[in-house]
Amino acid sequence: MNFKLLSCGLLVGLVAGASATLLSTPQSGQEFRGQIKDKKENWSEHMLEVQMNLQQVKESIHQVSKEGKESISSVIEELKESIQSWKQESDPAIKNLQDELAAIQATMEELERTINQDEKQTT
Repeated sequence: MNFKLLSCGLLVGLVAGASATLLSTPQSGQEFRGQIKDKKENWSEHMLEVQMNLQQVKESIHQVSKEGKESISSVIEELKESIQSWKQESDPAIKNLQDELAAIQATMEELERTINQDEKQTT
């Protein structure tokens, strides 16, 4: 929610409430001024509390975002290390598979040559 919009709404509400109270009050001016002074002090205290609470929320959000960034950085670093470790562990297996595939292919080519030679000799 936009803070300016909230402040403007509160201000309009306060003015409207004060106007309605002034127009409908059955008390004397002195009593009414005393009540307004008391309410003003109460509202001032509430506004100070709200400001302090907002500051605490702001600081909490800042702290949580800072911790989140640190956690994400740590997780990313751990993932990089895990991927690098997995790659180093899997490289020999991949090399062995490639060597075996090359050997199988060479054997198949040798078998084809042998079959082709046998066919030529029989014909």
